[in-house]
Formats: sequence, structure tokens, C-alpha cells
Amino acid sequence: GYPDTIGADFIQYAIADSWLITPEITKSYTEDIIYLPHAFFTSPMEISSREMTRAEFGLPDDAFVFCCFNSHYKINPAVFDAWMRILRQVPQGVLWLTGGSEKLMANLRQAAQNRGIDGNRIIFTDKIDNSEYLARYRLADLFLDTFIYNAGSTAISALWAGVPVLTRPGNTYASRMGASICAAAELKSLICPTTADYEKTAIYLANHPKSLAYRHRQLIQNRSKLPLFDVPGFVQNLETALRQMWSNYQSGLC
Repeated sequence: GYPDTIGADFIQYAIADSWLITPEITKSYTEDIIYLPHAFFTSPMEISSREMTRAEFGLPDDAFVFCCFNSHYKINPAVFDAWMRILRQVPQGVLWLTGGSEKLMANLRQAAQNRGIDGNRIIFTDKIDNSEYLARYRLADLFLDTFIYNAGSTAISALWAGVPVLTRPGNTYASRMGASICAAAELKSLICPTTADYEKTAIYLANHPKSLAYRHRQLIQNRSKLPLFDVPGFVQNLETALRQMWSNYQSGLC
């Protein structure tokens, strides 16, 4: 759906959860908010069983791989600055991003150089078939979310593949999707209230691989039990919300 208010009087409701639309954000919505326990879900996705290596994608075998496959327009100076500060504190770390035009990739590498980080520590990758795209996530250690416009389906894909997502919510629906998704994946410890906490947590996890490996295992082992991947449970919650809307209509509340 559209991650904001429509601002039209013919749309009565917006569906969300308490992570996406806080009481403060509600004030800017023309719609009434119907709250679900969680607003994001996904059905099972096919993951390729092909063995992949880091070398195949130009990744160092001994590196800590931070990844973000969000669209490039979501990368703003604030999040890029945070990423570079993280890389400065994790010397063995690299940042794995979706590829683009030669100019785009050169600009991002130069932006890293301007911040004192070797531009070659940013590694770009091409788009591939979805089942292999999901499997490729397993070569990464931690997904770093963007700030002004969070990952949506990209975060869900990472979690489905077993890669934890680190996010920092803002004050809009679009900047709180990562928090909603992480909460539904029972990873609230990776929802960081500030940029400083985001950086501190990324650096801690990079330097404590056992703690991160535990989260990887939990995601894979408990995947079928997590609210994010519980389609029947989401449908039941949505049906309850629809009945509430219909009841409101019959009683003249809308």
C-alpha cells in the first residue's frame, strides 16, 4: 500500500501497526487508523539451493559483510555518513550494495573516499533471478537499513534468508517500516532509537560474531513461527479489522 496518508475524504481507513503509525504520526492522517498486531507479512519464497561463494560476487572471504540492497534513492548523506563511521570502526568490514550505472558507483566510492574510507570497500552486485537473489543474502552478515525510506520487501527478503536487519526508525510511516518488520520477526533488539545506537549496534555485532550467528540461527529455526511469516494469522487479523470497519459503517460511525 501507499506508505502515507492519502489526504482524501473518500478513504476512510489506513491499516497499520503501532510501530508504523504512532499517536504523533496519527495527527497528520486524514484516515482513521485500523491497528493490526503487525502490518507486514510474507508467504513462503523459493530460495535456490545452489552453493554460492563470496569470491563469485567479489566479496573477501575473511570480511564482515554489511549489505543493503535498497534502491539507491534511499541512500541520503545521513545514512551514508553512518555507514562510513561503522566501516571506520570495523576495519575488516565491507559494504555490499546493489549495482547501478558506472557514474553512480563511482560517485558512491568517491563519497567514501571523501570520508576517509577506501572506496574499494564498497562492493556492488548485479540483479539476478529472485530465488538466487534470496540465496545470495546468505553471503552477508548483517543488513543495514536506510533511514528516510526504510527497506520493505528487501528487508523481508533478507530475513527470510536468515540475515538480521538493523534499522533506525524515523517519524514517518516510510521511515518506520523496518521497525515494524523487525518487530514482526521478533528482532526488537535490532530496532535502534538513534543513529548513535544504530552505529554502536552494528559495530558490536561485527565484533561479536557469536551473538550475530545466534540471531541467524533463530531466524532460520523459528521462521515458521514468526508473525512476519504467519500468513493465516495475518489473514485472521485482517478479517477482524474488516469486520470492525463494517460494524462501524452499520452503526453510522463512518
